[in-house]
Amino acid sequence: MIRSGRRDPLGPSEMFPAGDPAYRVSYPRLESGLKVRVIERGPSSAPPIVLVHGWGCSVYVFRHNMPALADAGFRAIALDLRGHGLSDKPKEAGGYTIDGLVKDLREVLDALGLDRPVLAGHSLGGTLVYHFASSYPGRVLGLGLLSPAGLTGVPRMRLYRFLTPAFMTPLLGRIRSRLVVKAALRRVYGKRGHFTERDVEEYSAPSQFADHGPAIRQLLHSYDWNAADHRHLAIVNLPAIGVWGTLDHMMPEDGMNIYLRLLPQITLTAVQDAGHVTTEEVPREVNEALLSLLRRVYFRVNE
Repeated sequence: MIRSGRRDPLGPSEMFPAGDPAYRVSYPRLESGLKVRVIERGPSSAPPIVLVHGWGCSVYVFRHNMPALADAGFRAIALDLRGHGLSDKPKEAGGYTIDGLVKDLREVLDALGLDRPVLAGHSLGGTLVYHFASSYPGRVLGLGLLSPAGLTGVPRMRLYRFLTPAFMTPLLGRIRSRLVVKAALRRVYGKRGHFTERDVEEYSAPSQFADHGPAIRQLLHSYDWNAADHRHLAIVNLPAIGVWGTLDHMMPEDGMNIYLRLLPQITLTAVQDAGHVTTEEVPREVNEALLSLLRRVYFRVNE
């Protein structure tokens, strides 16, 4: 709806999956008290894969992946991280650290009764699922890293943090600019796809909640984007795939090399001319890689 020349944000019921009966939506309350949004597609009894989005995104980033995974016979599950989408948005800095988000993810798996699913993450979510597997190797069967960002740094991160100082936090709750979202999408897309007005509406929608801006600012400043410099990175000997675009400006040029050491079983795929949001821009390549991982893990099929 447009009022006085301004477009109203999508309401919660209009946000993906927007009542699509193919999806199941739940809001489990975690052991910590945090309430998160979880969406699922595919049979509840099917082998599960949990999808974890990155900074500033939501379950919407997996809209082209969940149908393909479910149609192939898997239970596709995605969640909104704390501070994002329709999950709770607390202000405490500790929850937005690597350890805080790993704890959230463990509690989500517990709440859903998932003992050892496959985990796949995009951007920050890609490094987060690695950190989870290194902390709880017995809780994961395989890893999918989709344009993972934040193990060996993010280009321009110092600039992003400089532009969001603490004194601006009260103002961030008032920002509703679609122009900001459009600028961000232009930055993360390559030459293989184009974002739509609906994409802008979906990614703008959470800004209607006053706690959203401060929450993602907190994550920007609290998450360790250079973990390789500050943490012990364990070798995780699990089946894994890595997919990224050759025009990804959110990763260092050699950003995937470290995973060859950390994940000895990883298979890497570079997608020519794709940008950072591979799940949206080149979903066919991402889905093929994820399905090959799932078949390898659950059915011992080597492709």
